[in-house]
Amino acid sequence: MSGAFSASFSDAAQDYRLLLDKGYPVDACIRLVGDRYRLDKVGRTILFRGILPEKLSLENSQRRATSLTPKTSIAIDGYNLLFTITNYLRGHPLFIATDGFLRDAGGAHGHVVDSGQFLTAIDECCAGMEKLSVARAQIFLDAPISRSAEHAHAARVALSVHHINGDVILVPSADTLVAGWEGDAAASSDSVVIANAHSPVFDLARYILETRYSAGFPDLSVFLAAQDKNLRPTERG
Repeated sequence: MSGAFSASFSDAAQDYRLLLDKGYPVDACIRLVGDRYRLDKVGRTILFRGILPEKLSLENSQRRATSLTPKTSIAIDGYNLLFTITNYLRGHPLFIATDGFLRDAGGAHGHVVDSGQFLTAIDECCAGMEKLSVARAQIFLDAPISRSAEHAHAARVALSVHHINGDVILVPSADTLVAGWEGDAAASSDSVVIANAHSPVFDLARYILETRYSAGFPDLSVFLAAQDKNLRPTERG
């Protein structure tokens, strides 16, 4: 395991999950557990994004589509997907959260640090959809993000290159539109989007990174279960 998943993090994860399941506020849980175990910013981010209450973890996992059938119509939470891939390329820790979705501990959300890597992420997104034989993709990008119009243009070009029928739409906030999508599937790892999704949710970022880069990620559900048995958790892949 990476340094982010130390012995102190293991104990912190157990305590954090216990407090969440008892209904304590998330911010208070992060502060209490993070301070007690002296977790750094990355460790606290992994707790926040990776460990959900047991009930929400189960509900989200039941909304997760483990595969896509050919000729699927899909709505994509654009920046959510692209920042996840970019953070992988930048070497930030990524992990499978307790609801089965891939998330990251990167700090670049809302700000593109490396334009080249971001363009690579756009191409990987469209190449992945081509491999999945997606029939139509509606990519929603948050307009307030800096240079969103340029990113939308690059995504439209990539859709064309990879023979994907679809469009890229700039909107004030992608979350509501992706969650309300009535097509075959939606693509996001945002826990709020997943919890409110009208369609099955496919983890496109996880699919791309596992198939394109043969990436393996720590699974926090396995991590917690192993800690329950006083076993050292291992990394998948």
